[in-house]
Amino acid sequence: MGYLKFFIRRLLLSVVTLLCIVVLTFFISRALPGDPVWLRLNPKATLQDYYEERLRLGLDKPIIYQFFVYMSDLFSGNWGFSYSIVKDSSVWDLIRFYLPRTFEVVFISMFFAIALGIMFGKVTAKRANSFSDYFIRILMYLILSIPGFVIIIFFVLLYVNTPFKILPLFGYKTLYYPDPTFITGFPLIDSILAGETYLFIDLLWHLIVPVSTMTILQMVAIIRQTRSSIIEILQMDFIRTAKAKGCSNRTIINKHVMKLAIPPVITISGMGFPIIMGGMVAVEVAYHFIGIGYLFRQAVLSFDYSVFNALIFIFACTVIIFNLITDLLIGFLDPRIRFK
Repeated sequence: MGYLKFFIRRLLLSVVTLLCIVVLTFFISRALPGDPVWLRLNPKATLQDYYEERLRLGLDKPIIYQFFVYMSDLFSGNWGFSYSIVKDSSVWDLIRFYLPRTFEVVFISMFFAIALGIMFGKVTAKRANSFSDYFIRILMYLILSIPGFVIIIFFVLLYVNTPFKILPLFGYKTLYYPDPTFITGFPLIDSILAGETYLFIDLLWHLIVPVSTMTILQMVAIIRQTRSSIIEILQMDFIRTAKAKGCSNRTIINKHVMKLAIPPVITISGMGFPIIMGGMVAVEVAYHFIGIGYLFRQAVLSFDYSVFNALIFIFACTVIIFNLITDLLIGFLDPRIRFK
C-alpha cells in the first residue's frame, strides 16, 4: 500500500500542475501584444472585414467565455485550427506531423547522454584528482557556459570552413528527398517499416548535428552527478568492509556503488528534461530543423493562439509525465523516498 499511496499522491500532484499550466498559458497568450486576425487578412482588407473575421474566430467574446470554451475543447480533443501559421489547418495535424521529429532527437540524445555521462562519470570518479579527471571537469565547465545554439553554429561553421563536407548543413533531410511514408509518424521508424533504406540513412545523417548538440548539453550534468555520487559512496563504511574482504575496485563499483549512484542520476536526468525541451526551440531554429520547437517559435511570432496553447500543453504533458515516471522509478528503487 505504501507504493500505491506514493503513486496516487504523485499522480494528483501532476494533474494539479498540468491544470495550473493550462490556465496560465491561456491568459498569458491572450496578453501577448499583437492580433492574429490581421495576419489572416490580405493587405487590402477593411475594418469591416476585420470585425467579421474576429467574429468568425470567436475572439469577440469575453475572455472568460473564451477560456471555458478553450478548456472544453482542449479536454475533448478539439484543438481547433491554426490562425496564421498554416491557415485553417488542424492543430492536431500539425502536431502529429512535427512532434515525432523533435521526440526522435530528444530520446536518442537522452540515451547517449545517460550512457556516456555514466561512463565518463565513473572514469573521473575512479581517477579522482588525476589529469584525466581535471581535463574532463574543465571541459564540462566550458560546455556549461555555452548555449545550445552556439554549438549548432560551431557545427555549421565546421561544415562551411573545412574541405570535408561530412556533416549536413541544415534540415532534417535532404531537400529533394520525399518525406517517409507516414505510418507511425516517426521518420526513422517509418523509413525502416516502408523499406526506404536511402531515406533512413539520410535521416540519420541529418540527426548527427542536433543529437550531438543535445547529447553534449545533457551529458555534462550527468557526469557531474555520477562522479559526485560515486566519490561520496566510496567513503561509506560498507565499502571499506568490501575492500577488507578482498573485493576488487571494479567489483565494488559495478556491484555495490552503482546501485546507490543510479537513483540520483535518474533524478538529474528527469530534472533536465524541461531544459532539453526548451533547448530544442533554439537548436531547431539555429539548424533549421523543422520540428515542434521551430513550430513553437513561429506560433509566438504569428500570435497563433491555438497552436501556441496546444504546444505548451504538449510540452507540459511531456515534462510532467517524464517527471512522474522518474519519481516512480526513484520510489521503486529507494523505498525511503516513498515513505517520506
